[in-house]
Amino acid sequence: MTPAKKPALHRALGISKEIEDAAWFVLGPGLLGKASALDGRTKTWSVQASAELLERLERGVGDPKAPMMTNLRQNLEGATRGAKQLAVELLFLQSLPLAHEVKSLKVKRARVAEAASWLEPPLELPDELYAGMTDHGVIRDRTAEFNWTIWDHLKWLCRLVKHVAQRPAGVVQAAVKDPLAFHRLVAGTPDDQPAIRRSIEFLVWPSYFEPVVADVERQEIRDAFASLVGGAKGDSDEEISADIHRIRLHLDQQAGQRIDWYSRQLVSQWRKVGDPGRRAWLLRTHDNAELLAEWRDEEAVTLDVEHLRLLDPGVTAGLVQHAVDEDYKHLGYVEREDTKTAVFAFLTVMKPGDLALYQSSGKVRIGVVLGEPEHGMDNRRLRRKVRWFDEEHDATGLPRHVQRQLTASGNIVDITRVIQALEALLPAEAEEAEEGAEPDAAVEPVEEGFRPLTPEFAASLHMDLEPLQEIAELLEENRQLVLYGPPGTGKTYLAKHLAAELAGDTTDERVKLVQFHPSYAYEDFFEGFRPDKTDEGQVSFKLVAGPLRRLAEEAAKPGNESKPYFLIIDEMNRANLAKVFGELYFLLEYRDDRIYLQYSPNEPFTLPDNLYIIGTMNTADRSIAMMDAAIRRRFSFIELHPKTEPVKGSLLRFLQARDLDTTPALLLDALNDAIDEWDRDLMIGPSYFMKRSAQTPKGLRRIWKYELMPLLEEHYHGQLNRAQLEERFGLEQLLGRLAHA
Repeated sequence: MTPAKKPALHRALGISKEIEDAAWFVLGPGLLGKASALDGRTKTWSVQASAELLERLERGVGDPKAPMMTNLRQNLEGATRGAKQLAVELLFLQSLPLAHEVKSLKVKRARVAEAASWLEPPLELPDELYAGMTDHGVIRDRTAEFNWTIWDHLKWLCRLVKHVAQRPAGVVQAAVKDPLAFHRLVAGTPDDQPAIRRSIEFLVWPSYFEPVVADVERQEIRDAFASLVGGAKGDSDEEISADIHRIRLHLDQQAGQRIDWYSRQLVSQWRKVGDPGRRAWLLRTHDNAELLAEWRDEEAVTLDVEHLRLLDPGVTAGLVQHAVDEDYKHLGYVEREDTKTAVFAFLTVMKPGDLALYQSSGKVRIGVVLGEPEHGMDNRRLRRKVRWFDEEHDATGLPRHVQRQLTASGNIVDITRVIQALEALLPAEAEEAEEGAEPDAAVEPVEEGFRPLTPEFAASLHMDLEPLQEIAELLEENRQLVLYGPPGTGKTYLAKHLAAELAGDTTDERVKLVQFHPSYAYEDFFEGFRPDKTDEGQVSFKLVAGPLRRLAEEAAKPGNESKPYFLIIDEMNRANLAKVFGELYFLLEYRDDRIYLQYSPNEPFTLPDNLYIIGTMNTADRSIAMMDAAIRRRFSFIELHPKTEPVKGSLLRFLQARDLDTTPALLLDALNDAIDEWDRDLMIGPSYFMKRSAQTPKGLRRIWKYELMPLLEEHYHGQLNRAQLEERFGLEQLLGRLAHA
């Protein structure tokens, strides 16, 4: 058999030739009215086969708790070969372009192979089919429709096949030659399912359409880059596709190849700061048994908006705020704020695939959001489709950090920070691995907490292991600490290497360093408005995230909860800490709570449990004495001092490990012995002598003359004159004392 070849103008260079070829292997014969490529004789893309398969799918699911493939097999018992073979093709097309985050390769192949085995005789799948079923995939945005609404997707694909089979041959042939004509053809399919429709559009026309199927991600991409191509043309589905196509061609030309919207460099430019992907939502019901029964019976969740004007899905927070302030003047300020948060979450932030849960009479039930927001017939309620699972969970038996989230105030509360724990509660039928994954496909458990410190690591720092372990334990327990001590004691060096070792992250992606200074402010550290240019060249201001907010949002993303993230604040005492931290003081002490921020008043913020803060302070800097007492209460303080472990003896171990002259270590001890004990904060750290120049008499004199003596002169200004300083701390004098010791 020779399936129709894909026209060259359809190809998307650089995306995935295997996926494109495999898709056209099935789609080509179907769209062109030819026999199925799977056996070369059965015409599956027909009104008769699609109508029969659709009728059987619309019978519904026999057992909601049974695997999807078990229910599908029961629905297809007694079906014609054409209907069964069409089911094989549609299962293949539905999962083919998905990346492994959405559907694993084993599950993809297992489903198609299992469906092929139901035919009599069983259908032997051609190699061309499996060749395109790869793990990498091309669709990997945050939509979960492909996991949770496969039944609806299959029904839409049946309607598509029937719709195409009923069109005149000339209309279909024109659609194969023109992407916009193809869009209009498939968009004419009754009861649109945007995610699967856009997937098919991409598979047929990858040169024009993008492997981005979620509404929110398409909008974010278009809005982020529209200025590159003269602005957006409109907000219809067709106009957004055209805008993204123009943007992609522009970026392709700059890159010299087909770009990937999800590459690290690009995704950071269009995905909004703080977008965690899949979210989890706590829905307040106030133990309304009638409302809960309605939700379960109708597989939905609703939000009362009796007095609110009509607002479209995807509405901005500003429009919601204005509408609620105008339409709910009879409510108090707090109730209006709760209403704004709930409406904006329901219409804009909540997405298909998110988890939803409610608590009633001490029990918690979990579901999965399946649909986009809709207005009820009387416009008094907003509604979303939700698949509620039968199993209930005792609230008191849930992990403690989940229980704490259940007490949060508000009608709709974002509890994404505990989504990993909630996903572990999902029943077996909710997991894609149920569909034929083999036992050895289990994912290796992620090790939680800090990576253990080893003697080898301690030796690499020329320090003892025991005090390092104590620092790590204190940090894990309190989540924030300060390393303080005289200059040269390796505070920043230790903070960076310890954080990287505890994180087990050699790329430093989970360890960030920021240095404070007198002009550093809250807007630099957390978030603030910065000048920006509009598309028209006018100056405006946009909210820009600082290092703490960016790292906190990254640490809070689903899948990252078990990984430690570290923010190192160098020279912490040099800034006005009360000004820099602002309302974040509260979260340093109460990590379980959330606060509303001065620049993001409608978005509650929490500091993730897995974000650790290490500050460094130089005790020789007199500003440490004026440090905010609130900071002193919220941080553990660990002294790094030349006279105590882990710094004590580190210079000697450093020199011995390299077979170098140990005289600098003896000089350091002699110098610090010459400094009075009550001036211990002024003692000198070993890093001054860890330079190569310290091994030569000339280099040692330079270190003494240009680094150490000026420091000591400043410390003892007004107490000792130059001659007294030289007599007490001079290099020659100390060497002489060592010679007579």
